[in-house]
Amino acid sequence: MANQDFGLAGALKIRPAEEGDATHLHTFCFPEKTSTQVAEELKTDLESEGQTQRLVAESSGYPIGQITVTKDSGDPEVAQVGNLAVSGPFRQLGVADHLMAAAEIAAAENGAKTLEIELTATETNVIQRYKDWGFVEKPLVILQKMLDAEASEEEVVEDTVEDENPVTEAGGEQQELLNA
Repeated sequence: MANQDFGLAGALKIRPAEEGDATHLHTFCFPEKTSTQVAEELKTDLESEGQTQRLVAESSGYPIGQITVTKDSGDPEVAQVGNLAVSGPFRQLGVADHLMAAAEIAAAENGAKTLEIELTATETNVIQRYKDWGFVEKPLVILQKMLDAEASEEEVVEDTVEDENPVTEAGGEQQELLNA
């Protein structure tokens, strides 16, 4: 049998999530999670009193994608997008583009002037996709220190400083502040 093009067409609807969407979101978007986890996360979003909006992309009555928009607790003009997921067979059809556009509208209607997303630097394909949607990278440095009581007691290091002014060229202004 030869390949045939049947010209099938379908409608896509973006709407607020409902509690009954959990089963299909689990099946189509989050099969790596348990159905209970998906249901609990959805319920939490729905009960967040407008803090988090979850939008669903629906095709033929089934949720096949979703995105969340969460108000920034410190700045009402900022919202974070996250949890963008689209079922595999629908990824090449622009569903994520429609979800992102709906998220922008929902955030703006809720008073946000800026959308943000936090990603790890290793997610280069995802970062590029968000850049395609108009996101830009902010210069941000996150420093982390692990606080492990046992390790810190065992690792006592004595520093000796031979030079009274240890400012190095590489440290610049920040190094001067640390030595002040």
